[in-house]
Amino acid sequence: MQTDVKAASCGAGASTTAFSGRTRLRGLTISYPSGGTVSVTDGNGGATLFSFTAPAAIGTTHIIIPGEGILANTGLYVTCASSTTAVAFYG
Repeated sequence: MQTDVKAASCGAGASTTAFSGRTRLRGLTISYPSGGTVSVTDGNGGATLFSFTAPAAIGTTHIIIPGEGILANTGLYVTCASSTTAVAFYG
């Protein structure tokens, strides 16, 4: 099924509710200064749907989730380590 894709930002050292309710994670863009982590859970404190550990180098990574994406039943909750930022694409 085709749906509109939307985006939500998560700042450095922050946690963000990207979307409340059933949705699918379609992709991420992650920027990091040198190391850091990003995790996406099914709601606040729910099961981990996706996690990323950045290499010890400055960079930006674009992650495309294949197929229909990763299903979140209760919502997408994104947590970024200090100085790591992310944009979550969902729909």
